[in-house]
Amino acid sequence: MSQITGLHVQRNKAIVGRNAFAHEAGIHQDGMLKEPRTYEIMRPEDVGWAKTDLVLGKHSGRAALSERCRSLGYSLSAEQIQSLFGRFKALADHKKEVVDDDLRALIEEQLCQS
Repeated sequence: MSQITGLHVQRNKAIVGRNAFAHEAGIHQDGMLKEPRTYEIMRPEDVGWAKTDLVLGKHSGRAALSERCRSLGYSLSAEQIQSLFGRFKALADHKKEVVDDDLRALIEEQLCQS
């Protein structure tokens, strides 16, 4: 509808806004990974979004970090995740969002040091 009318939907608009299916808080991310219906009463696909977005930021937890590492093709041990988590949090304190390229750089740096 936005393309037809030329009006853009606000990010924080309920149901159809981009943030309606974005989660940064660690407790929400963990809940979403375990059971999506915990925090979303409808599927993002039903209202035009491809999927739920687990935003990696300063409020994110180990569960979301670990899941994103897996989705990027890395198989890290619990010890490696723990070590990565500290460096991830330090970066997240300086950036609003830690993107996949940032995370890849952190992982590769850690793997090279091992």
